[in-house]
Amino acid sequence: MRMVDLRSTSPTNDAPTVEVLSSGGAELLRLIGVLLSTSPADFDVGAERLLALRERLGTPLLEQARALSAGLDNGDGAQLGDDMAFYNLSLLGAVLPRPGGAEELLTLLRDEPTLAWRVLAARHLDDLLDDAGALRRRVILDEPGAIDEVHSLDVTTAREPVAALLHGDPEAYGRALLDVVERVATELWPRLLEESMGPIERDVAHRRSLLDAGTDPAQVVLEATNGYELADEPAGRRVVLLPSYWLRPWLVVGELEGLDLEVVSTVVADAFLALPSEAPPPALLKLFKALSDEGRLKLLRRMTSGPVSLAEATEELGVAKATAHHHLSILRQSGLVSMGGEGRATRYSLRADPASVTHEALTRYVPSRR
Repeated sequence: MRMVDLRSTSPTNDAPTVEVLSSGGAELLRLIGVLLSTSPADFDVGAERLLALRERLGTPLLEQARALSAGLDNGDGAQLGDDMAFYNLSLLGAVLPRPGGAEELLTLLRDEPTLAWRVLAARHLDDLLDDAGALRRRVILDEPGAIDEVHSLDVTTAREPVAALLHGDPEAYGRALLDVVERVATELWPRLLEESMGPIERDVAHRRSLLDAGTDPAQVVLEATNGYELADEPAGRRVVLLPSYWLRPWLVVGELEGLDLEVVSTVVADAFLALPSEAPPPALLKLFKALSDEGRLKLLRRMTSGPVSLAEATEELGVAKATAHHHLSILRQSGLVSMGGEGRATRYSLRADPASVTHEALTRYVPSRR
């Protein structure tokens, strides 16, 4: 499972509470982001499907959406994409009034015209300040003077799109974004609502049943994310899992400052997708994709001696950091590797014995001859 990390680097202490929610509003925003991606083949729904949806939506509307998101980074600076603003904004699905659908999202964006700008501006304050935590919270909570303080920041060291956002008009940005979301909600979302939300609702029901039965919340998160190890958090902090159909196989982790809330956009499990009965499960295909590359096999062998960092993986393979990150993402996506920690302290570990996992997965699909 690939991951986009949108968190700050604040320290953590105590175990959080975990809940699972479905949100059509969040999924609508994630769909827009997916449609803007320059790499449609990276998504489980397939490039052909996404290109067809793009054509149905039309180039002018897509370009209008792209202008609102272009150049915002993915959390580790490794890539720039035209989809990141909508993934950031999808975190709002955790705070929408129930049932958290498109109408609730549109109402929130109308009632708080600066909200979208505040969420994105808060995300980028770490680029400019050594300790941005206090200002992030004030911006998210819309405290008096917070927006003016952002506008007064020296943005000469920021990338051009980030500088333009931080010194831009919050209400104008909000109106432009609302127009895009309203049009997609009207022109495309109704056709995709059942396909999107059916698997999400089934996944949510399953995760909730595990929590209700007393399963360790950290284990629920590990399984839902296919390898994200939940860190200890400050007392009272909530972690909300928001399963996604369109984002598969990406994992997006972020926080809403001032709300003591970490949001994890997980992917809907294969078991809740409507797949042809004879088709190989996506998890099996991802597993063998992970094992089909020499570099990834070398990383698995290296991890038998202990966890590795991104820097160590880069050195082990003798490749660029972005390439090593890609290999680690595919290994995590396959379920072979877990990831814990934040930023430079992130470590990648073997989650299970690769030989046993591979044998069990293949035997489930191709049983032994009788």
